[in-house]
Amino acid sequence: MERNEKKIIINNKIIFGCIIFALVTLYIINNIVSIEYFSEYVSLPIYTIIPGILIIISIWALSRANKIQEISKKSLIFLFLAFCSWFAAELTWNLHEHVLDIDPYPSIADFFYISAPIFMFISLIMFLHSSSDQIKKKYIIFASLVSLSILIPILIMTFQANSETDFFEIAVALIYPIVDALLIIPAIIAIMFSFQIKKNSFWILILIGIISFIIADNMYLILIIDDRYFDGHPIDILWLISYVTWTFTMYTLIQNSKKNQTIKFQNNIEQYKSKNLMRYGITIALVLIIITTIVILFALNYFWSLEQSGNFMMFFSLVLIMLLVVFSSIIIILNSKLTNALDFKNIKINDLTNELIKAERLSAIGELAARLSHDLRNPLSVIKTSVELFLLQNKEVLSSKNNVSIQRINNAILRMTNQIEDVLDYVKISELQKNQMSVNSCIANVVSEIHTKKINIKGPENNTIIFGDESKLEIVFSNLIKNAIDAIGDNPGSIEIKCQENGNCVTIDIIDSGPGIKENNINKIFEPLYTTKQTGTGLGLVSCKNIIEQHGGKLSVKNNPTTFTITLPK
Repeated sequence: MERNEKKIIINNKIIFGCIIFALVTLYIINNIVSIEYFSEYVSLPIYTIIPGILIIISIWALSRANKIQEISKKSLIFLFLAFCSWFAAELTWNLHEHVLDIDPYPSIADFFYISAPIFMFISLIMFLHSSSDQIKKKYIIFASLVSLSILIPILIMTFQANSETDFFEIAVALIYPIVDALLIIPAIIAIMFSFQIKKNSFWILILIGIISFIIADNMYLILIIDDRYFDGHPIDILWLISYVTWTFTMYTLIQNSKKNQTIKFQNNIEQYKSKNLMRYGITIALVLIIITTIVILFALNYFWSLEQSGNFMMFFSLVLIMLLVVFSSIIIILNSKLTNALDFKNIKINDLTNELIKAERLSAIGELAARLSHDLRNPLSVIKTSVELFLLQNKEVLSSKNNVSIQRINNAILRMTNQIEDVLDYVKISELQKNQMSVNSCIANVVSEIHTKKINIKGPENNTIIFGDESKLEIVFSNLIKNAIDAIGDNPGSIEIKCQENGNCVTIDIIDSGPGIKENNINKIFEPLYTTKQTGTGLGLVSCKNIIEQHGGKLSVKNNPTTFTITLPK
């Protein structure tokens, strides 16, 4: 399993490296040989497809937000809004520049470009807020100084270059470096924090993308001022590296969330086929619609380009395809989520149904057992009394062999009486008679009635007062101590009872030196009718658990050493 995970990680890194290498190579070749129609057939599709894929994967990640550990849900939402803003900005910019053939500055694209760093800033602040106590002041001071050292010269250059333009254009031009400078402060803090204190590869990759994007933005402003920027300039590589890095980061986030998923559905073959039909039916239909749309658009694009410029159709085709894929992804993810929710509900209903059937059966068995136990009590009492009278009348004339036989009869009567008591304790659920009581005295009363030679029973040292039903709790302590004695057997051993107050609760530990409970049995011992004893009813521990839960407490068990823990409210 670990080998497969490592293989997947290596493959992802190789794919990521190949994409970055291909983009860098493509832009370098363009700058050397000037590829014809590079802007229309390379730049336009790349800046539409890559941000579009980022949005699709982000939607997928958002749908799995509850299973993701690396980032909080709120922080992920603002991260998603940042990616959506950049996607909208790229589409709007491409529409103005490549299709309408007008200057995209200033335009609605600027609003989206400015909104994206703000959303990213909020997401970073949420990430840092959870560990604000661990962030040193020197990190904040250093990040602020770096931000100001970048912001001030860029602001001066931008203002001087746009001094002759109107106020609105100057304002928009100045907002770009300001929001970038604002974003770089938490970005630098997060980088220092992630490397030194809280290593989080997800945020490190997100931050690498942010730094790459900010560098590209500032270099773009400098190039625009010097009138040296052109579409396909090598600076574009930095923006694309950011988009590709974020895309692979979000994809890795999804893969990690699958490892954290603990709920597994187990259905039979027919249910599995039905689930696949529901889940993949919509997916197949959407894929067919997308393929058909793509074929039609390419056909239209081909015939349109025969007569006039194909820029409009190229952009329209790409945008339509990306929007189709994005909305189809949303439908597929929602369909998957609804199917999983339905499967989970069905499993829950089946479990509850089985529990109800089991409870009804146990209730019927319990009623029958209660009647039988009640009917058996009287004959047992008669037998016990008769044996005791016989012993008193014939004590002097009985041989040792007869005494052994009578002792066997007494042991059998005692065993049957205990089993009847277990059944009645389980079936009879009466209201608690709660009063102020001493845990120490309750345990001492139980221990005084238990006679054992080889086993040392040590009661609690401190005297704890709780509000409970003493007679019911005596049944619990008696049952648990007797079970501990049975577990130790004929060997010498010890049973230690500890009592500790924890706020509004009291914790009572019953620890024995026995061999412990087998791991495959430890989760079953509180189930009705389950027992490992030859003469047990399998109802003793269930009755104990019911009594403790009636008190609003909890009964649990663990090994090494065997410890039954009772938690009760005061």
